[in-house]
Amino acid sequence: MADITEASRILRTYAGHTMSTALALLAGGLLSCQAVIWLKPLSPNLSLIEQFAVHLASLAAIGMALALMLRRWVHMAVLAALAVSLAWPVLAAYRPAAAVEGRGIKIVMANLWFAAPTHQRTIDFLMTSDADIVGLVEVSGSWQQVLAPLFAKYPHRVDCFATVPECETILLSKLPIATPRAERVLGGAPVVVGGEVDWNGRRFEVLATHLAWPFTPDHDQRWRVDADAAPTLEGRLPASRQASQAENLASFLNTLPPDLVVMGDFNGAPWSRLQSAFSDATGLENAAGWELSWPTMLPGPLRLPIDHVLARGHLVVTEFSAGPELDSDHLPVVAEIGWRD
Repeated sequence: MADITEASRILRTYAGHTMSTALALLAGGLLSCQAVIWLKPLSPNLSLIEQFAVHLASLAAIGMALALMLRRWVHMAVLAALAVSLAWPVLAAYRPAAAVEGRGIKIVMANLWFAAPTHQRTIDFLMTSDADIVGLVEVSGSWQQVLAPLFAKYPHRVDCFATVPECETILLSKLPIATPRAERVLGGAPVVVGGEVDWNGRRFEVLATHLAWPFTPDHDQRWRVDADAAPTLEGRLPASRQASQAENLASFLNTLPPDLVVMGDFNGAPWSRLQSAFSDATGLENAAGWELSWPTMLPGPLRLPIDHVLARGHLVVTEFSAGPELDSDHLPVVAEIGWRD
């Protein structure tokens, strides 16, 4: 019996040391990630860490709970501090939704996915969504062929498939579109598609776009239309193709009237340095929140919010939600846009 008791004590001691070591390693790894975020590296690959702030903060919170259960007070304190510091960019990026009166405009934005093996679930969803405006990106040749049923329901549409070789974006609308545009931003990238719509006598611009992946480097800023001009986006940003495209887009959008809606796959979380700088520079924001939209093959909590509908001026996003899983690796996002005086 004494041998069994001693073996049990040794096992508990070993388990306790193992858990303490695991918690220490977790804290060390999270602290390294936090240090990278604080240092704001130019490297696109290192900058990817900030996209996962919610995931990292959740890991820290789980570790804190385990440390509390094991009464590892130092570990608990360190992990609690890390949970707060990692979550802070997310909390700081949050803006409360503004209250508006009357019915708004319903917008659906979806990345259809070039590699989608099927199409019908997406077509069915879009046909029954009752959206006023639909923005679609990654519209491949096969997708263009199957979108025809939508054209009767959405008599106004803008695309650049025939004029811009890399164009994969289309805007469909029940509302008339004046002065349609489908072009490369400032002659460069990204492409924007849309135009001015008339909503009960209120006119505003609505555009759809698609930014590049965040990990493609652009250290010489060759993707910027005018690399010598003073930057529109402020702060120390990643030296990436995406950042150069966002700079082009922000410079272009700031030439447009103040009442504006921009939707698309931005390939970035709203709390990232680049998205925060883009929002600050353009005044575009989503006051209703974000949705974990990509990739659908992962469980919901592991996804990232990279599909957005943003508004400025008299326009405000009052409701925002994710649609059902379709034929894509992205969830569609559904927004209601209101008008504030």
